[in-house]
Amino acid sequence: MFVNPRSVVKKALLACLLLLATTQTNVFAQTAAQLLRHGSRYQAADDTSDRAPELYRQLIKQYPQSAEAESAQYFLGGYYSRKFFILEGRNQVEDWGSLNRAEEALYAYLERYPRGFYLADSYATLSLIALRRNYRDKALSLWTKMKNVADKDKKVYIYRLTWSTNPDDVIKGYCDTKALAEAGFNVLDQKSSFGDTIKGLTNWARSNCRSKT
Repeated sequence: MFVNPRSVVKKALLACLLLLATTQTNVFAQTAAQLLRHGSRYQAADDTSDRAPELYRQLIKQYPQSAEAESAQYFLGGYYSRKFFILEGRNQVEDWGSLNRAEEALYAYLERYPRGFYLADSYATLSLIALRRNYRDKALSLWTKMKNVADKDKKVYIYRLTWSTNPDDVIKGYCDTKALAEAGFNVLDQKSSFGDTIKGLTNWARSNCRSKT
């Protein structure tokens, strides 16, 4: 049987191109995941040197269409919110600039990912920031918006409401989005201080939010 050498060359070239494309795709995924993983490690270690957001921004810039970019955008806001409460708790420093950056990142998330995986979580974090600023009406508005997106994002993950060294404040559970919003409404009706509000929400979450099984 006659074999056209040109056909053989073309097939070999095509195979090489497919292999290269597959390799590049794998490198892409591994690199994006690695950046996210490294940033998350800094964040989980309560690092406040901004190494985590540097990695998140690098990921978003290099791999804007990746699933990891969505996570990085949300984690960016979470990092700065966490940083504020760490500095306040450890050093009695009110770093309002961090809350500004947290809001900027979270509102950017809401704009870019209107049906995103962290949709309700973003509203939950923004509502706590509003409460810390003593913007109670804004917190109420954000909880209302969170409740309204419950059909898109039914659960909010809470490790703890704000940074704390008290092990009793750790929740590590998934809360029903609508129920969490209602709990926020009830706490606001009591017109308590920020600390008492967090304590009330923590007590509610401890009883109503469950670990994912």
